Amino acid sequence: MIHVAIVSHGHEALLIASKMGGLQIAEDKLRVWVKDNKPSVALSAYCEQHGIFYSDDKPGMGFGENNNFLFRLIQQRAGFKPGDTFLVMNPDITVDPQTVLALAEQMHRDRYPIATINLYRDQKFAVADSNIRRFPNMFSLLRMSLVRSLSQPYDKGHMETACHVDWASGAFLAFDANHYLALEGFDPRYFMYFEDVDICYRSQMLLGNGVRYYPALRAVHTAAHKNRNLISQHASWFFSSFMKFLSRRYFVYDRRENLASAKKVV
Repeated sequence: MIHVAIVSHGHEALLIASKMGGLQIAEDKLRVWVKDNKPSVALSAYCEQHGIFYSDDKPGMGFGENNNFLFRLIQQRAGFKPGDTFLVMNPDITVDPQTVLALAEQMHRDRYPIATINLYRDQKFAVADSNIRRFPNMFSLLRMSLVRSLSQPYDKGHMETACHVDWASGAFLAFDANHYLALEGFDPRYFMYFEDVDICYRSQMLLGNGVRYYPALRAVHTAAHKNRNLISQHASWFFSSFMKFLSRRYFVYDRRENLASAKKVV
């Protein structure tokens, strides 16, 4: 079973118009779960009409905490079976159900417990979305001053076959449910931004499983990039989360990895 987690932050009009990002159709192997962070009567009624699970409990939580909430809810209401997939998907994603099914099948075949697909910014699949990137590091602030980007995107034009990447955007990120459980989900200390970088880094460094990228599987992502306004609340969240990731990378995760390596040598 593929359980799709969608968190709405006032996206009810978008979700209703897109029919849950294209995943509203009845499908035995796929179920959509919606967490409404800004409770909407319209979205609640729509989900009830179409048999989609809806919850508006505990509004105001951050991105990672909302998805952790849905994961625990799925555990309680449906239960995860071996091989089940937990897919985190933004409200501004549009994807064909067969693409989601193919992703889960290929992850299972390749034995990769965390993966993503090829996102585009337009319906014609002409403008690539930079949803796969290299991990940011202590030199990223210098990069930001030069090219206005803290992390380096991969050149998708030269990536034609499935391969490993450092991290993938939480806009569309799939996990084997047991792997998500082993990671203890997203770190709720990130209210917004870099929780996806953090969970991908932990997966690779602490559990030995990097992100698998499937370029042949495609979807559309109409991102707003609100963090690019330097005086906005989103910009504040973005930079504070970036500094939090650097701190945890160098003083927690890397240190833990180095200690584990030293024990193996001894």
